[in-house]
Parts: sequence; C-alpha cells; structure tokens
Amino acid sequence: MDMEEKVYEEGILKLKENIPQIIINLVVAGLIWLFGILVFIPIADMLGNPYLFGLSALKPIISAIIAIALIIVLLRVTKDFGELMDGVADIIAVKLAGKRINEEKLKKYRRGLRGLAYLIVAIIAYLFFLPVISGITPVLAGIILIILVLWAVTVLINIGHIFSEEIEEGIRIATEKLEKALEKSKKEKIQDNE
Repeated sequence: MDMEEKVYEEGILKLKENIPQIIINLVVAGLIWLFGILVFIPIADMLGNPYLFGLSALKPIISAIIAIALIIVLLRVTKDFGELMDGVADIIAVKLAGKRINEEKLKKYRRGLRGLAYLIVAIIAYLFFLPVISGITPVLAGIILIILVLWAVTVLINIGHIFSEEIEEGIRIATEKLEKALEKSKKEKIQDNE
C-alpha cells in the first residue's frame, strides 16, 4: 500500500470515528443550551425579581453553571472536531496533491484545517454562549467578542501562509498544463494549415 492509499484510508477512518461523537456532543450541548436559556435562566430571572423573591444573584449563578456545562461539552467537541479535520485534511491532501503527497504537506494541511476547525468551533461556541454570558454580565460578551475577532484574524492570516506554497504550486502546475495545451493546439493549427 503506497502512502497515498494509506493516508486516504486513515482519513476515512478518522471521519467514521469522530462524526458520531461530534453529533452526540452537539446534541447534548444543544439540550443544555435549550434548557438553560428557555427554562433555568428565565426561572432564575423571575426568582431574582426584588419584588417577588429577591434572589438577585441567582441569574448570574445559573448562567455561570450553564456556561461551565457548555464549556465541558464543547471542549469534547473541539477535540473530536480537530481529529475530524485531520481526516478531512488527509482526504483533501490526497485529492489535491495525489502522488506528490508527503509528510510535510500532510502536516501543513492538518495544521491549516485544524486551525480553521478551531475557529469555526470558537465562533459557534461564542454564539452558543452569548445569552449565557450576557446573563452573567454584558461587558464580558463584548470583551470576548473583541478577543475572538483578533484571534480569528490571526488564524486566517496563518492559514493563508500555510496554504500559500500549495496554492503557488497548484497555479504553477495548472499554468504548465495550460502552456502545453496551447502549444499542442498551435501545432495542430500549423499542421491543419499545411
């Protein structure tokens, strides 16, 4: 079995192993979020009404508990999602690089797609956490958004650098093929004219 087939099979195996776990953890996170946002935080808000029960610190406490539970579940998703992206990177590397695949290219693809995966998970997590964080304090939501945007820009720049060599190589190969096709068509036109 050559490296191309081995990498492709490992990529498929990573997909098969990680997709079910990701789905299960996302369903759990969704249920925690739904119950937290639609049931527990409104109850805590009602109990925090100073004219009814006066438990004013209850909403931030419940929001923090839900945030911690979501963090635990989403950390599991992040680990599995990273491994899933390694599998996707393996498959993409085989499809794009083909016989030119080597360990260095594979590491680049994995690093780039893993960075992209973590960015996607972070954005989804932020949207998931936004109502919970706002229940703790709205200022925290703004600070986290600023940090997320700065990190996203950094990750995207790094991904651009990671894949720039591959893009240049792909363009070079495509240009060579185009030049050969043009030369061939010129030769055919010359032969047709004679």
